[in-house]
Amino acid sequence: MAANNHPYLTYQYKDVKQLEKEISKQKKLTRALMNFQNHLIFVIDNEEIIEFNQAFSNFTGISKAQTQLPILKYLSSFFVDDANYFYPIDKSRWFEEIIETGKNSVNMHWINSSSEESYFNLQYESIPGSNQYLCVCMDITHLENEKSGNRQFFLMDSLTYSINQLEMNAILEVEMRRAERLNQPLSMIIMDIDFFKHVNEQFGYDAGDKVLSTISIIVQQRIRESDIFVRWGGEEFILLTPGTDGNGAQELAESIRSIIEEFQFENIDQITCSFGISVFSKGKAKEELILEANHALSISKDRGRNGVTLYN
Repeated sequence: MAANNHPYLTYQYKDVKQLEKEISKQKKLTRALMNFQNHLIFVIDNEEIIEFNQAFSNFTGISKAQTQLPILKYLSSFFVDDANYFYPIDKSRWFEEIIETGKNSVNMHWINSSSEESYFNLQYESIPGSNQYLCVCMDITHLENEKSGNRQFFLMDSLTYSINQLEMNAILEVEMRRAERLNQPLSMIIMDIDFFKHVNEQFGYDAGDKVLSTISIIVQQRIRESDIFVRWGGEEFILLTPGTDGNGAQELAESIRSIIEEFQFENIDQITCSFGISVFSKGKAKEELILEANHALSISKDRGRNGVTLYN
């Protein structure tokens, strides 16, 4: 009797074929369930995406036919550097870094190749008995836009329309990380209104508020869109200047100092400001950067105020 006609082998062959049919049926059912979902769903296996649903395809623009595309690495280009959302240090390892956080859920800010900007909550679970991970990205764009509007209102100084101190630490961390990653300069300018207490005492708090708002307008008209202006304290402001070295920051501070000195404030003789500048370098902590700027500011005050000092 031929081997392939043996009753046991014939039974075993039928059993395997039946199993294959069941597996194929399960795969089709799973794919249908995935495509039914509006969330972005994908499966990662050994640092590659091996399966994804239609919602994932719609947002990313990736089709099933693009088998040669390293999808997981391609998605690294979608991340927006935003202090309020997960952003990887090494974008090529973005999913590994999410795992390393020890959390199974992170919020992400993504923008795809079609410039469609969205916010997602990514949740993942390991698939038992494999090296695979099931990932689900829930679109939270509407919720985040609402929250962002409220956050901007909450984090904006109502008098000077500058960023307030609550948001400063997060922004500074992002800018320092970006400067280090891109090997670009970053400077910090701390400015303080000279003898502001006397302004309040002599002319009243309404006049003091007018000085604060006017100085804010002067500074914001002078700086670039990429510069970040923060009300740091009562009469103290911080100006972050990405892409600007110490000399450039010194020139900027000097121009602002000169404009304020020459400006005719209503019913007030003259207002001047003192400035201190520090420059970020690799490995420097944000506390150190602020301390250096404050030290330079103290030197400007000790020299008679209405001056600019670069820390060195």
